[in-house]
Amino acid sequence: MLPFRTRRLIATAAALAGAFPLATAGTAPAAAAAGGVMAQTLNCSGSIRVNITNTGSVDGKGTLRCATPTTLYDGQLTLSGSATVSGLVYQTRTADQLSIFAGSSGEIIDLSVNRTLKKLADAPTGNATESGSGLVVGGGPFGGSTETESGTGTFGTTTATGTTTFLITDNYVLDLHA
Repeated sequence: MLPFRTRRLIATAAALAGAFPLATAGTAPAAAAAGGVMAQTLNCSGSIRVNITNTGSVDGKGTLRCATPTTLYDGQLTLSGSATVSGLVYQTRTADQLSIFAGSSGEIIDLSVNRTLKKLADAPTGNATESGSGLVVGGGPFGGSTETESGTGTFGTTTATGTTTFLITDNYVLDLHA
């Protein structure tokens, strides 16, 4: 059974579009195996922006295109959490929400993610890498899945505020594995 928040989102989207929810229309991201665990993966690509303040607060957003073997989705990633910094390496722990939508139906997937963001230069701006792994929190069709991600991009630090922003725009991928 889908979490209440997910069922509410699907029902609202369907009501606005005049369509049936994804789960009842038979186009859910493949048939779930026993116990609600997916027998396949969800693959996403796109870009993310991660802001890390001088106090260690983390927030960010991403725009993604996601797919299972049967369905394409538009995706939005929202993250928040905390970071520790050691030299050029930023270790973050975030609670993420991945929202995926196909037409008038959608799903919100809660993730717990550990990320490593690395500056490739000891300078105010430069190139960066990102990698991470985590778990899907809660149930739903992707419940119990593991999450992996990686990409490259750039970083910049605002001297006045001490905020470092990572723009991971090259080869960013996020995968959920059952």
